[in-house]
Amino acid sequence: MPVHDRVKRHAQNHPAQTAVDIAGKTLSWQQLWQRSQALYRTLCQSSLADGNPVVAIATGNDITFPVAWLAATAQPFTAAIIDPQAPAEQLNDTLHRLSPNLLLLKAGDRALIDLAERLAIRWRAIDDAPATDDLPDDPAFTAGVQADTPFLINFTSGTTSLPKAFIRSRRSWRASFENGEAIFGLEDAPSTLFPGPLSNGIGLYCLNETLYAGGTFYSPGQWQPEVTLALIAQQQIQRLVVVPTMIAGFARARDASQYPGVRSLLSAGAKLELNHYRQARALFPAARVQEYYGASELGFVAVSSLEDAHVSSQLATVGHAFPGVTISIRDDDGELLPLNQPGTIFIASEQIIDRYLWGDDGSAFVKSSNGATVADIGYLDDDRRLHVIGRRGNMILSGGNNIYLSEIESAIKSLPGVIEAVVIAIDDDYSGKKMVAIVEAAPEDLKQLPQRCRERLAKYKLPRQFYQITRWPLTPGGKIKRTELEKRIAQHDSGSDLTELSA
Repeated sequence: MPVHDRVKRHAQNHPAQTAVDIAGKTLSWQQLWQRSQALYRTLCQSSLADGNPVVAIATGNDITFPVAWLAATAQPFTAAIIDPQAPAEQLNDTLHRLSPNLLLLKAGDRALIDLAERLAIRWRAIDDAPATDDLPDDPAFTAGVQADTPFLINFTSGTTSLPKAFIRSRRSWRASFENGEAIFGLEDAPSTLFPGPLSNGIGLYCLNETLYAGGTFYSPGQWQPEVTLALIAQQQIQRLVVVPTMIAGFARARDASQYPGVRSLLSAGAKLELNHYRQARALFPAARVQEYYGASELGFVAVSSLEDAHVSSQLATVGHAFPGVTISIRDDDGELLPLNQPGTIFIASEQIIDRYLWGDDGSAFVKSSNGATVADIGYLDDDRRLHVIGRRGNMILSGGNNIYLSEIESAIKSLPGVIEAVVIAIDDDYSGKKMVAIVEAAPEDLKQLPQRCRERLAKYKLPRQFYQITRWPLTPGGKIKRTELEKRIAQHDSGSDLTELSA
């Protein structure tokens, strides 16, 4: 894994300083370094002889996770990150496909142990391992941190389909750490908190960039807005990494308190909208707010630092290319398009994944001589800032018009009082597809929503139906489950938390 040498350095320079704090349990740099080395030796003795380098980790957000992670990502191993809270059928399918050499889990996870035994997968309860803090350094543990060798199997975090598995090289992450340290101000952030699951790509990366930079990484254990805000206040957290729905969750949970100790807030995973920014500014008045656009397959693509005076125009883009990344916009024949002309976004960088292991339909991720793409559509403006219109697969044909759902979502989220909004497409006998908007907002703002949309959107872009929602279905990573909303609307299964509004 590409941070082993940095962890070693921090253990030498600050052995007693806290490296990770997960659900109130801590490890110092010395403890993290020694215990991960001890587990690494155990893996080498029990797994290497079998010739299969894949070690699956399914501890969830637990203090044992960073130990398992460091051990299972050292040469020659490849770590596969499994969410133990995933549905049973998905866990069964994932482990069957992976067939890892060893599964690291918690001793009390009886369901996962039973599943491993049914699939004839060896398992080890990592929380039963003895604490070993006095082993001599093993040179093999820090070998190859810059190598183009595989170290990670992870899964896309999409909200519309089953996750695809992909594999990534050590060098791909090391390059992003090197380029991101300055732009994200990691040297000036002694504490970083991510409130979601470490099996999520954003959380996993956040843990590792914090270990790389030498800060203390915090996790509340699970996503609970009130608990997270209390932890921010208690530990005086200086840097937050979130997805936009978490900002909305904070806004719902807060009282009149502000958290001026937060100096940096980084939003990822979905487009940050104006209302999200206003919510963040109300909570964290002293924070520098940044967002980045990227993808599991591509890594970082673009980054934007937002300013109060220019935030509306800045939020219309996702910013300039991330350091070390080249962005090009191309037509369907792969030819370069001029500035301000929309086309498919291609990138060239060291951060791109090696390949999918499964789930690839040949179009979701494409590598070519022009770079790599996940079929997002956008353009570069005169200042070479990237504007993302939407994903090709997120475009619908309605009444003969091409419509990007993300464009309609952005317009609705910019309306006064809107906390969160999702636009989905439902089959319609007349127009092929009809758009439905699901919105969380105050009652007085919801009454005006249809009229405000008519003032801002062309007639063919207006949602045909509006629903008020009081409780969003969320993935473990804090993203909204669009497929569940689509199913409920299509089946007219609104329930007590979803009410159709009069248009």
